[in-house]
Amino acid sequence: MEIVELKDASYTEGEKKLPFRENQNNINVRQLSCFQDTDYESYYRILWILSGVAVIHAGVDEFKAFPNLIVFVAPRKKVTLISEDKPEGWVILFSQSFFNMIKYENLMIENADLLDLKGSTPKIILSPKIGERVNALAGMIDELAGSQISNREKGIVSLLKTILVYCESKCNLDLNANGNYHEIDIVSRFKLLVVQNFHKMHKVTDYACRINISPKYLNQIVKQTMGVTAKQVIQEQILLKARQELKFSNQSIKEIAFSLGFKDPFHFSSFFKDMAGMSPVHYRKI
Repeated sequence: MEIVELKDASYTEGEKKLPFRENQNNINVRQLSCFQDTDYESYYRILWILSGVAVIHAGVDEFKAFPNLIVFVAPRKKVTLISEDKPEGWVILFSQSFFNMIKYENLMIENADLLDLKGSTPKIILSPKIGERVNALAGMIDELAGSQISNREKGIVSLLKTILVYCESKCNLDLNANGNYHEIDIVSRFKLLVVQNFHKMHKVTDYACRINISPKYLNQIVKQTMGVTAKQVIQEQILLKARQELKFSNQSIKEIAFSLGFKDPFHFSSFFKDMAGMSPVHYRKI
């Protein structure tokens, strides 16, 4: 492990074209591998850690990093990353004036303690699927910042608000509420296994065997740390993929059912209707 020391503070094209100014809705995004925390005195930072980071220092706080970790850092807390490999992820920065604007947008940011100026640094392990969404949204912010599209600032603001809404998902894991890193490690491994195998493994027992723990214990710690059951985590992943395929692919419902590990289309349709409140045929049409 090593402390990340970046010799090159080079910014993306987006950063050059969208400079920080207090009279704008100023917000910016940087690749984690190109991040130097030179703006910590004045700027809020949202760090999304995909991989390559072992430990994070934020002010006086020190904590372990996990895949799909998102960290909210208030001004005056300098961030240092202890790296295992080249860090991958994004850092989103925005000013006090921008924060003052969005906190009145009914997002309950202060109530969720996401960007509190006092206390420990808020940190959440995102559901893997939500991690994918945040990665895509951060990339879109970077792309918009480097474009000449009219009203790009409004688009960037909208994307950040979407990220904050995703961060309040019930399937995320709040590290501030659970300091048991052994259990967090197990839940993180379980969620990664679900992303990799949901199309062929639908039973909690299958995942518990992979982690070498009992299904009862897996259910217990998932419920304890996330507030949802292990089965619900698996079902959420299947449902998200089903919705995506129904809306954006040309596959038949039968083909989608088989690709998601269902033995026949009837079982898939029954599952989808129970979870989404409508049949796959109806969902595809709306």
